[in-house]
Amino acid sequence: MKLILSTILLSLSLTPLQAVELPELTPSPLVALENFFGHHVLVAEKSSHQLFLFRNENGKPKFVKTYQMATGKKAGDKNFQGDFKTPEGVYKFTSFLSKEKLLKRYGKEGEIYGIGSFVMNYPNPIDLKLSKTGGGIWLHSTNDETRIEKGLDSRGCLVAHNNNLKEISKYIELNKTHIIVVQDLTYISKKVMESTKNIITKKINDWAQAWMTEDLDNYLSFYDKKRFSSNISKTFAQFKWYKRSVFSRKGTPRIRIKNVSLLKADDYVVAIFLQDYESETIRDVGVKTLYLKQNDSYEWKIVSENWSKYNSDDKKIAFVPSMRFFGANKSKEKKVD
Repeated sequence: MKLILSTILLSLSLTPLQAVELPELTPSPLVALENFFGHHVLVAEKSSHQLFLFRNENGKPKFVKTYQMATGKKAGDKNFQGDFKTPEGVYKFTSFLSKEKLLKRYGKEGEIYGIGSFVMNYPNPIDLKLSKTGGGIWLHSTNDETRIEKGLDSRGCLVAHNNNLKEISKYIELNKTHIIVVQDLTYISKKVMESTKNIITKKINDWAQAWMTEDLDNYLSFYDKKRFSSNISKTFAQFKWYKRSVFSRKGTPRIRIKNVSLLKADDYVVAIFLQDYESETIRDVGVKTLYLKQNDSYEWKIVSENWSKYNSDDKKIAFVPSMRFFGANKSKEKKVD
């Protein structure tokens, strides 16, 4: 009996590894990309001090290159001003500070930022909900590149080599390109990612449909009543009152959503898209940003939203990487963004 059992176990242990079908994996922060807000995305992994550049390829992330970087002098997620920690989450680049601007603003001390800095929108709405404080979180270079070898060496910013920052800058569009900062970059199966993408995409489409039909109760059901706030309303009660007033106006709106990108932090997803709104009295196109979290029943609910005017006169169709922030032709190219 023992001999027969041993023979069976031995045959099982020799099963070819090729017979085991392993799932395809994809970076968990990059749920869905498109060429307007997601032609390129940066992911900063604090544990390895590496900055990963991805580009959109048919809605999926395609790895491009890795760059070394330094982060805050202290490990952990940023909580308050002066804690020397680098924040974790989804952020966009809002402005660029050239070396000349930095020296003019900070004097000789501005030399520590090297050839330039890209400003990130920390604290974002999720950070504010967590009562996080501080600011001035940038992706910048340095006048002392030995700092980068130390790993933990900034006051909270992400620091890259000068030449690397120049190269990275070619893929950045202000207020469009995002950076996701994580402690550890994780990967999940493409099947799970596709499921998450489909669930959130349907959620956004159903939300827009409820808005267009002015079904107030259904529309409000997409929001987290306890945690919601926006750049218009500080509480859900204020938001509900405001929307009730809007829905009571004559006529029904037409809302078109396009160019949706979905980016994920540890426990929230950011949906960025163009929102084309038209009613009997108003027509505007804006950038809508929805921050979604799962509730106790694993349903994705909107916990914050922001809207900003979009210049619809911008005729640029496709993003082309170029030296728009550095080089002799930077002035001309910056006007395009």
